[in-house]
Amino acid sequence: MYTDVVTDTQSATRRILVVDDQSIIRSLLEEVLAQKGYTVITASNGKDALEAVRQGGLPDLAVLDIMLPGMDGFAVANQLENFGDIPIIFLSALTDLSTKVEGLSKYAEDYVTKPFSNTELVARIQRILARTPARASSAPGEVVIDDNLRINFEIRFAVLNGDKVRLTPIESELLRVLYSYRGQVVLFETLIEEVWGADSQPSLKSLQIHISRLRTKIEPSPDIPRYIVTVHDQGYVMPYQTG
Repeated sequence: MYTDVVTDTQSATRRILVVDDQSIIRSLLEEVLAQKGYTVITASNGKDALEAVRQGGLPDLAVLDIMLPGMDGFAVANQLENFGDIPIIFLSALTDLSTKVEGLSKYAEDYVTKPFSNTELVARIQRILARTPARASSAPGEVVIDDNLRINFEIRFAVLNGDKVRLTPIESELLRVLYSYRGQVVLFETLIEEVWGADSQPSLKSLQIHISRLRTKIEPSPDIPRYIVTVHDQGYVMPYQTG
């Protein structure tokens, strides 16, 4: 379960993800950061945090606990990198030097130990965001793939170079699954099962037809796809766009 709190001030364009299994910490940071004008998304575990990012796009900054149920904060940070660049602050009760060094060297911009000062944490967040460009704002359910393509999974449409195109439910779901595994190959059978379900699976040929039609809607050059790339005899991948 994750929540999204929005304020009406100018800073609300900056979105901060807070992931901590302690509800008192989440509530405290939600209140403190909202008072500073930030949009705050909270999650109690890594799975919900990643789902929040899949649904709402990558935030401007993440504050992560390390000792989380399921996947730990390092694993969450590693998964967040699959969505794009995001500055991370670890907020943890772990004070040993080796953990700090691992966190800072591999994933994080900063490391704050618990118990912590609200004022100090906010100052560290503001310092990082001051040198980080704001992400392009998007509508609810919308993700920005690159400067040319945006997808809204909630109301099922894509915008390619300013032109809005409608997506069928199957097309929208295909894109959602590929986006959730962005940068990774999604096997044919995995894609079929996640989109159609285990009880009603179409043929590989049917999947290929849906992908072909989808490419005509979102690819600038459908014969040379850049958003949905075929991996021979394996599946499809939605690569990260570098330009």
